[in-house]
Amino acid sequence: MGLLLTACETEIDLTLPDNEPRLVVEGNVYYGLNKPINKQQIRLSLSANYTSNELSNPITNAAVSVSDGTAKFVYAHVGNGVYEAANFPAKPGTTYQLTILYANQTFQATEKLISGPALDSIGVKFFPSSFGSPVGDFLVLHMTDPVDEKNFYLWKLFINDSLKINPSPGNALRAIQKDNFFNGQRLINYLPYDNFPVVKGDYAEMQQLNISESMFNYCNALFGLTSAEGLSLAGDLPPGNIKGNIKNISNPKRDGLGYFGACSISILSKQIK
Repeated sequence: MGLLLTACETEIDLTLPDNEPRLVVEGNVYYGLNKPINKQQIRLSLSANYTSNELSNPITNAAVSVSDGTAKFVYAHVGNGVYEAANFPAKPGTTYQLTILYANQTFQATEKLISGPALDSIGVKFFPSSFGSPVGDFLVLHMTDPVDEKNFYLWKLFINDSLKINPSPGNALRAIQKDNFFNGQRLINYLPYDNFPVVKGDYAEMQQLNISESMFNYCNALFGLTSAEGLSLAGDLPPGNIKGNIKNISNPKRDGLGYFGACSISILSKQIK
């Protein structure tokens, strides 16, 4: 793609080459705090070119496995680029290594599973409109942060089984948090997302992920870029140089995109009445 810039008597011809698509990894190894989790999932796709309007393509022919240093868990493709490992109960404090064999290349990522607190409870609270957010009833959470620990959180909201993400600057400051300002304290009526009110009959679910500091930094950068560019966290990764943890062992100059995490997760849900 050629771009011609004209300024006074000077002409500058800039060429913006399409980048070769890269492997994109989305997924975590979860340890369930409220209920056991024995099925783990990872999604693989190819990134779209920066100058392309096409969506990313799912990868369906990779070999995917995760090792805990003793056992190896093999993931099977179940459709649309999603790979699944059944009978895989994770354990806090364990270091997990992801290995992906794709296109004659080997990709790896390593993460230690972070333990952490569970949600105390969730509720519904009315909030007036603020800075353009809608007025209405919203799902809030209550949780107690452990004292004298460095904790990092990511909250996910589902309404009627649909993941609700709005990467606005305001939500970026609430949906991911480190406990610098509330270490050892209880969060009451905490509102991670103010864009998605609930109504009677809705089925709402709140997830609290206790994540590593490196995953927090990755999510923080991703939220910052998507809120600035108006992109979607649920779709293609934006064309920014956000450093994940997917290493290309075969070709270090062609690392993958995305992040492989390992964390404990607390899930609470309720029917809105």
